[in-house]
Amino acid sequence: MSRGTRLVAWTSTAEYVAVGELLYSELPQDRHRGVLAVKAWRARARVPAAVDATATLVELQLSDSTQPVSQQRLTLSMALIRFVNSILDLEQRTTVAQSMAVLARRIGMPAWFVELRHACTHEQVPSLRVLRAAHAHALVWLDEHYWRRQTRALPEDTRDRVRAAVAEYVRARDTVKAAATKRNASEFDAAKAALVALTGVLHSDAVGAHVVRVLLEPGVLVPTDKRMRAKFPECTMPSQLARQSTSLLRLLADVWGESVLFDELLSAICSALVPQSSEGGFEPATLGPSHAATLVAWVRWILDKHYQPAGSDTPSNVSVDDLLETCLRNPGYYSRAVLKAVSDADPALGRDLRPFVDYMGKALAALAAADARPVRSTVDAEEMRKEEELMQTRLDSMRGSAGSMDVDMDANESVEADEPETLQPDSRWAYDVRSGSPCPIGTLADGCVPDLELPLWIDDIPLFVAPA
Repeated sequence: MSRGTRLVAWTSTAEYVAVGELLYSELPQDRHRGVLAVKAWRARARVPAAVDATATLVELQLSDSTQPVSQQRLTLSMALIRFVNSILDLEQRTTVAQSMAVLARRIGMPAWFVELRHACTHEQVPSLRVLRAAHAHALVWLDEHYWRRQTRALPEDTRDRVRAAVAEYVRARDTVKAAATKRNASEFDAAKAALVALTGVLHSDAVGAHVVRVLLEPGVLVPTDKRMRAKFPECTMPSQLARQSTSLLRLLADVWGESVLFDELLSAICSALVPQSSEGGFEPATLGPSHAATLVAWVRWILDKHYQPAGSDTPSNVSVDDLLETCLRNPGYYSRAVLKAVSDADPALGRDLRPFVDYMGKALAALAAADARPVRSTVDAEEMRKEEELMQTRLDSMRGSAGSMDVDMDANESVEADEPETLQPDSRWAYDVRSGSPCPIGTLADGCVPDLELPLWIDDIPLFVAPA
């Protein structure tokens, strides 16, 4: 569930941007270099579907066109099928599979891409001219909907810019509610347009990395005024908070789609509420009670508005699979509250979750009782006095033994001084410790690194000797 560190195939942001520019260069040799770079990325790690599709389409553009027309048509049609499938499969987040047309409409892909993919799969393969034109349009669509947005989502100040735009939107919204003048309305429209312009050029990956993080900061979805926050154990969404935040969420949902925004919002809320380093134990709360209760209230609101149980006729815009896995793997006060919210949204699933919720409640109650139980001393004053006398007697005995040991050691040294030295080093591994000197760890006393390699003639010794 955590979306912090992620393994990528490129070594730096500069390399990623440079390869994207090579793939869309006007020079064939530059595009060929971009294709080779993506092939190297594939050998390192899994690359994004859009990057893989771009490299495949560019490679086919650069390929030799002397092949038979039928073979070219089959190759281009297969590339188009993989392009559409790989991009749309990422949007398949519900339990019940949605149609390709619905998924394409959600991300802004032209419907004729889906129709062409269907024709290549189930009907007669289109003509070479149509397939080449489709390849060109696919590259343009990938450039507009992935590369340009992804490149703009990379600057380090992205979150600061989003935070400033959201803060200006919230300020203008509150101002126009307080006094609905023409000037205030104009400022609110300008703030709304600025926020849409900024978020509209960001790739969907930036939603989880930057936008929802800003939304969960105090002052946006979590009010700074604690009187407007939710409270445990009900975690009911305050009506005033829902009214003033719905417009902002609807605005952002229109930019990226409800599925992307609210899936990322659920993931970020779960990461804030549920620590993922508990190793199966119960972690203490890291958020304030009112802050955590408000986040749980938002989980309830999202599930109530955008979640549909399995088997429902209406497809669900959000998935709870990752949410359930994270909460069940990391039991705690807030993860139990999230599981109760899921149970209320899906009664059938709630019956399966009830044993886990009850177990968490009993375990947490036991921990709270153990922490509240006072620690009583079972040792009275007389036993403590006897223990002190015993310890003092042992300490005096140890001091007397240490004094006698010093006398004996001095006597032994005087005897050994008259005897001849018999300890002589017979190899480089044996030496007199009294004549040694400090040396680095891993070296001999003279500072040399020992040679631990076996002689080559050992390799010629047979492991098994045949009997005579």
